[in-house]
Order: sequence, then C-alpha cells, then structure tokens
Amino acid sequence: MADKEMQEPDCEVVVIGAGFAGMYAVHKLTSMGFKVIAFEKGKDVGGVWYWNRYPGARCDCESYYYSYSFSDDLQQDWNWSLRYSEQPEILRYLSHVADRFALRQHYRFSNPVTRMSFDDRTQLWTVQGSDGASVTTRFVDRKSTRLNSSH
Repeated sequence: MADKEMQEPDCEVVVIGAGFAGMYAVHKLTSMGFKVIAFEKGKDVGGVWYWNRYPGARCDCESYYYSYSFSDDLQQDWNWSLRYSEQPEILRYLSHVADRFALRQHYRFSNPVTRMSFDDRTQLWTVQGSDGASVTTRFVDRKSTRLNSSH
C-alpha cells in the first residue's frame, strides 16, 4: 500500500477528444477543481465538426440543440444564423466556447492517444500520445473515442 500513496499522478483526469462531450468534460472537471490533461488528434477543437468539412455538412437538428446549457451567459451570447447550422458555424461556436472558458490550455492538440495501460499496483493509468510523451492519471474519460487499451 505504501507504493500507492507515494506515487502522485501527473493529473487527476485525462480526457480524450475535443468535441462537444470532451470539451464539456474538460470544462466541468476543471470547474470542480480537478487537474485535467486532454488529448486531441486534430489541430483544434471541434471533434467530428473539425473533421467533417465536406460541402453541405450541417446538423440534422435545430441549431439551439447544439448550444451548451451549462451557462446562461453563453446561451445569451451566441445567436445561430440558421435553423439547421452548417459545419463552419458549428466549428466557430465550439471555438468561441473554447476561448470563453479557456479550454485549449488543457489540450495537447495534434496528439492522438496511441497507448494506454493500467497498473494494478499503483492504481494509475499511463496514457501516451503520438509525440511519445506520457502522463499518469487516476481516471480516463474516453466515452466518445475508440481506443484499444490493456485494461
């Protein structure tokens, strides 16, 4: 048990992804006081809206469903130009949210997770990005990602 107490992780939570869910997780966890490190394959926030840039890409539900509801000020601050917004506007919205809540500082962009392993002895995850650097953490939030891990 002494080993578990001695090894402090690099952060409390690793979040994988900078789409709607990942950005919300980073915002919520950091606002609760957790130290978070987030990994994202893309060069910026947006998740699926970062990657899907084909002509005519737009949401299939009314734009206001794409608004975060955790901040009344944010909801008042953003006006969707179309009932069914197109990809560029959704991406601008996510960028606006990232700026407003300083989310990018927690991300390692252009750095997809390449490996994860869990150490039963220390009860810590080791998460490695494509840059070769790794971090240790107690928890990993990877709900919206597909990743092979050893645990």
